Amino acid sequence: MKKTDINAALTRVPQDMAFDTDAMNTTFQRQAGIVRDAFIYISRRQFNTQDIFNNITFSIDDFCKEMGYNKSELYRRLDIFNDKIKPPKLIDGHECDGLFEYALFRAAKENIVFNRWSKKGNPEIKTYQILKSLEILYNKTTNKNVKRTYSVQLGADIMNELFARFFILDYDDYRALAAKSSDATSSYRNFYIFFAKMVSIARSLNQHSFTTNVNEIASVLNYKIDEPKNRKQSVKRALEDIQKKLKDTFTYKFIPDPKPGNKSKLQYHILFLFSEETLKRFEYKLVGFWLKIKDKAAYQFRQTQTEGISDYFQRIHAKDNLTVEDFYTWWFSDMDKDAKDYIIKEVIKDIFPDG
Repeated sequence: MKKTDINAALTRVPQDMAFDTDAMNTTFQRQAGIVRDAFIYISRRQFNTQDIFNNITFSIDDFCKEMGYNKSELYRRLDIFNDKIKPPKLIDGHECDGLFEYALFRAAKENIVFNRWSKKGNPEIKTYQILKSLEILYNKTTNKNVKRTYSVQLGADIMNELFARFFILDYDDYRALAAKSSDATSSYRNFYIFFAKMVSIARSLNQHSFTTNVNEIASVLNYKIDEPKNRKQSVKRALEDIQKKLKDTFTYKFIPDPKPGNKSKLQYHILFLFSEETLKRFEYKLVGFWLKIKDKAAYQFRQTQTEGISDYFQRIHAKDNLTVEDFYTWWFSDMDKDAKDYIIKEVIKDIFPDG
């Protein structure tokens, strides 16, 4: 992989989002698709630009152009707000009553809850704050509040996942899954996050396939359909539509339950097949790249934060008390920027020696 490929189409998504694909819908309901897309958009900007140390600032026009939304729809006041239920207000009285701003507000206010298996093999609940901060910036040259941008910081814990526990996806393919309705867009893009998991697992097992069932894919698509035949047909239509939009595509077929001893001929399982080209596109050197940067940066951070402590035991104690949030506050700041730039350049040379 060439040095320039680090900022190419590949991006990442926390593994928890792919393993618990219902978490966003459970936490954010009708705002889930907007929150997920905002997160993918922000994290892409954070990790795939030359200057990765700053807050991410963008306008609703930037977001709509990138993610395929209609600006009027995102600005529209939500019908949940009325005389009894008031929208959240900023300190200056500005109301976050539109779909987009209310989604960003919730991403900062509410933790997303993931159900997963712990490292010890036990069921575990993990929570993440998606946005640590949200600042609304008005254009002072106009008297119109619609001329505004958003400055955001990702939460420390979910940032840690983006460094250490993520699946790779193609950002352009993710964006291409815009549909006629925002609900369909949300369903398709949620499937693509699950697709990233399927490809990753297939790669790790040195296979070209992944088997699941209709019920799981219907759940990923957020389809609430009781009749099995209708559920299967809806999944089939969605997969056919998704196939047409992707360049890193897949083939699939419905099969009986592949478990040994199963005698049923009912085809309610799905065998997904991936080409060699698709598997190669999701380059695992990208994983090693960010893990190595984090390791070296964490070492530099501990040294920087404790270099003025002469007593050995006090220095060890101080290092042990540094938190993940402390690290990311330091990393995404102007402090020791030369040292950070040096780390990135050295890791690029190490992981991608061909330049």
